[in-house]
Amino acid sequence: MMPTLRTRDKLLYGPADFGGNLVGVVGNTWLLYYLVNIAGLAPLLAGLAFLAGRLFDALVDPAIGALSDRLRNRRGRLWFTRVFAVPAGALFGALWLVPFAPEGGRFVLAALGFMALSALYSLATIPYLALGPELTPDSDERTGLNAYRLAFSMLATLVGVALPPLIVLGVTGARDLAASPPAGWVVVGVLSAVAASGALLVTGFGVREPGRGGARGEEGSAPPLTLRSVRELLGTFGLGPLLGAFLLITVALMVTNSILPFFLESVLRLPGALQAPLLGGLFLVAILGFGGWNVLSGRLGKRVGLLLGLGLMIVSLLLYVYAVPRGVVSPQLIGTIVLNGLGLAAVSLFPWAMLPDVLEFDELRSGVRREGLLYALLLLGLKAAGSLGVFSNALVTSLLGYVAGQATQSPETVRGIALMMGPVAAAVYLLALVFVWRYPITRENHARAREQLAARASPAPLAPGD
Repeated sequence: MMPTLRTRDKLLYGPADFGGNLVGVVGNTWLLYYLVNIAGLAPLLAGLAFLAGRLFDALVDPAIGALSDRLRNRRGRLWFTRVFAVPAGALFGALWLVPFAPEGGRFVLAALGFMALSALYSLATIPYLALGPELTPDSDERTGLNAYRLAFSMLATLVGVALPPLIVLGVTGARDLAASPPAGWVVVGVLSAVAASGALLVTGFGVREPGRGGARGEEGSAPPLTLRSVRELLGTFGLGPLLGAFLLITVALMVTNSILPFFLESVLRLPGALQAPLLGGLFLVAILGFGGWNVLSGRLGKRVGLLLGLGLMIVSLLLYVYAVPRGVVSPQLIGTIVLNGLGLAAVSLFPWAMLPDVLEFDELRSGVRREGLLYALLLLGLKAAGSLGVFSNALVTSLLGYVAGQATQSPETVRGIALMMGPVAAAVYLLALVFVWRYPITRENHARAREQLAARASPAPLAPGD
């Protein structure tokens, strides 16, 4: 068995996910809100700009993953992270300048910016994620590694969701976010870009990649990208149910993340000054919950842990809509935040911890390692699913007559926002639960797969007389 990863290794692996997720969270949570309320884009056009970036992403992600597999010996996985961290951050900061462009060109600039940003962040993050399974082959240790990584990711979510309102209100002196000038939001974009690029570089230069070469790592051993290789990989034992659950969880998360500012402001009627500490508490609970879920999965397994987490998410979202009083910070709200935070930790941790275990079953069948291609295909699907969640909210707010620049909305608009935050998102989580129930990989059959790979790699014993 490979030596246990040191705590230092796990800590240095995590910051890159802080960087990548900070951009994703600030973008998915606040950019839609910003483009609608501050830049003056119609909600439908703002959603289409997001969608354009993701569709372009779909064209390049598999090629980036396959390229990472082919160059992992000569360049290493983290070479991509070191090269593209700063350009990606610079472009993200520039996206917040859209309101200063002529009104007629704002949609085009936003769409082109999202397309370029998607490609640059794919180049910086797909090879990094593909490195995770190479750091350890042990199923339980992979859960621990992902717990560290996702703690950084959740910290980015906390920062990306909770701090922007404080920064905007502090910089501009505005009372309502919906009526704030763009200068405060530009500060948010620049600070997020600097923090994201710096975090990516910490991992890019700090993590020592395992020795390359040998039977699994010879240059050129990864096959070229073809439709056949993609179909073969997608047919790997256990990947179908996991991918279905992963995509549905992402849709639900993006629905709730992108509708959250609208929900807090117009449905729960909480002022911006109260939103930040409540959101901070939510993600702090999630960060603290990773350790408990890691221990629980060692006893009950990852699948059971994910099923429990999905149940908590369903219950908490329905409580937000139907049990939490409006306009006050009530005990019901605090309790719901705790349940939501614990569920959020589980649905964030376990799919990522389960994914690397698929690789050994793919290698048993194909004879090659395809971490880069697997993570590229996954991220392609996750980005498409996330865009669907954001676009659905943009479409709903447009159809329901959301009035930009106002915290108070019509009863019909309020009901529509509440519907997306509660019953719609809960229904998506319920469907994800069905997929997780069908997930077939266990600690035992994964261990057998590793044993078969080890036996295949061992040289045959010499016959007597040879």
